[in-house]
Amino acid sequence: MASRLTARGFWGAAGAAWLVASPVSASDLAYPDPAPSGWEFSFTPYGWMINVNGDVSARGNTADINEDFFQIVEKSDSLLAWMSYFEARKGRLALFTDVVWMDLSFPGHFQRRLSGPIASLDIKGNATLDYQQLIVQSGVAYEIARWQRAPGSFTAIDVMGSARYWSEDTDLSLRLSGTATVDLERLGLKLKRSGRVAVARGNDLEWVDPVVGARLRHQIAPGKRLGLTGDVGGFGAGSDFSWQVVGTYGFDTTCLGQPLHMVLGYRALAVDYSETGRFGKEGLDVVQHGPVMGVTFNW
Repeated sequence: MASRLTARGFWGAAGAAWLVASPVSASDLAYPDPAPSGWEFSFTPYGWMINVNGDVSARGNTADINEDFFQIVEKSDSLLAWMSYFEARKGRLALFTDVVWMDLSFPGHFQRRLSGPIASLDIKGNATLDYQQLIVQSGVAYEIARWQRAPGSFTAIDVMGSARYWSEDTDLSLRLSGTATVDLERLGLKLKRSGRVAVARGNDLEWVDPVVGARLRHQIAPGKRLGLTGDVGGFGAGSDFSWQVVGTYGFDTTCLGQPLHMVLGYRALAVDYSETGRFGKEGLDVVQHGPVMGVTFNW
């Protein structure tokens, strides 16, 4: 999952240090074992400690974003998010939906140089990105292979097909300092002029990516599972390209005497999307990545 993004809609906090979110286009976060008959369901609300790397463009202005989770928590004036994963399985077939909603604000950097025969303009400064993001991925997984290692232990491979919906609402504010230099050799005159200006731009982006992928599920022992999911999408039908990788470890435990299935892992989601509007380039080319932690409820 490399792309662009905007701040006020990117994360949320489900706790001081956790973003409670929604999509992990990877069906790794929760999955019940195939059953010979009848449906099995699982629901996993989870937190994603997200880091953002890439750039975001709004009306021809592009800001570089390289912020880790703790910088986002410290600097953002908005920390809202919801993330959850749902799966229904019957035998080899599984249906899943992953939802991520974030409303964030975080800083970035802007720099540009424009030059001509007798003049040049250097612009640099700080950017603030208010970002509101909704990602919903729904699809089908089908088990194509399974190896029984020992009683209570197995390895299985699923192929996956889905659609990933993106909605990005961005507001990019730039506080710039610029220096204009004019060199008139004939007059023996060199002029420099500096100034500061604040510019704010906003745009709404919306698209759907077709996505294909695969998932490896390994049950070490009853109640202990490893998962690895990867997918790619876009292909120019929505975004230029998007990808995702999720690795997880799940285990049974108890909290206050109640049985729980905890899930720990790491997720990376990237997207490269752009379009040209009447005011210039709009889009994002960013990678969002970080640890995930959730609790799975099975029935």
